[in-house]
Amino acid sequence: MMKQRVRVINDFPEIELVGRKLGPMAVGDEAELWLWDAAALRKKGFVEFLQPATPVEIKKLVFAEERGMEPQPLPDNFYLSVANVVSSKQGEGKREEAEELVSQVSLLLEARLPKLIRLALSSEIPSGLTPEERFLVNAVSEVIDDWNRRLRRLFEFREEVGKNGEGRSVQHVAGDKADIQKQGVSEAELYSGGAAAPG
Repeated sequence: MMKQRVRVINDFPEIELVGRKLGPMAVGDEAELWLWDAAALRKKGFVEFLQPATPVEIKKLVFAEERGMEPQPLPDNFYLSVANVVSSKQGEGKREEAEELVSQVSLLLEARLPKLIRLALSSEIPSGLTPEERFLVNAVSEVIDDWNRRLRRLFEFREEVGKNGEGRSVQHVAGDKADIQKQGVSEAELYSGGAAAPG
């Protein structure tokens, strides 16, 4: 389970959420809470999330991402946190604000995705990626590794099988057709690497 940093915007006494006691907390206090607790308190109007969750804040992230060579560090729960804000905005009837958030996150993803794909080709995964991004990098890396293994096996097979005495492939001597005894290709030519004239 992930955590979310919050700032208290309305005092509240000690309360119990799913068997856990929270508070008392006063306006201005900051804390790191389990995401579900933070979301519940936010819904009740007691706290606000303390990470980029407005279009302007995410625009700043997009700008930094476009200028940097490596993915800029994001909090672990960045995407889930923004998704919660989008959901809240939609619930409050603020559809345009929700759509603008989604639009800015899409731009951020466009800037980060090529970097994440590049990381899938490297041996090290830097800190600052979210769990979703680490999952993507690992999944793409596995696909690339599997593809490389298959390709290597394909070329190993072609190099080891079908060589004649001169090191030329059967396909080179006989052509693309499966029937290597086609007219114009003698057994002597096949084994001599093409030195003998067709018989």
